Amino acid sequence: MKIILASHSKLAEGMSQTAQFFGLSEIAVIEQTMDDTGFETRARDLLNLYKNEDVVVFTDIVGGSVNQIFTRLLREYQFHLISGMNLPLILEIGFKNEIDLTTINEMIEQAKNQIVYMNDFINTILEDEED
Repeated sequence: MKIILASHSKLAEGMSQTAQFFGLSEIAVIEQTMDDTGFETRARDLLNLYKNEDVVVFTDIVGGSVNQIFTRLLREYQFHLISGMNLPLILEIGFKNEIDLTTINEMIEQAKNQIVYMNDFINTILEDEED
């Protein structure tokens, strides 16, 4: 399986470096800059490069220009597109050998649980300890 991280500016590169820190390699990165006019061409090139593999593309913002381009490319290429880059999700999918729609949806639900307002979480733990 191949993972492509696509973002505005340097988010994808940072996520890739952090995922590599945890042992996940083989991540492709594509980033769009303010002056970028060739992003869609580079996106096509990446998808063509991995056309014989199972590909998961993560984009940074639902509805953002990066996501819009990859959404259009879904008409031409077979790949999984997930918007809303989340390191736990990238790691979980990256360490799987195979994925399917059910597995992806389950992992997305689990990744949502990784977003926690720690102030409330700690208060809940402290309250439970007092009981």
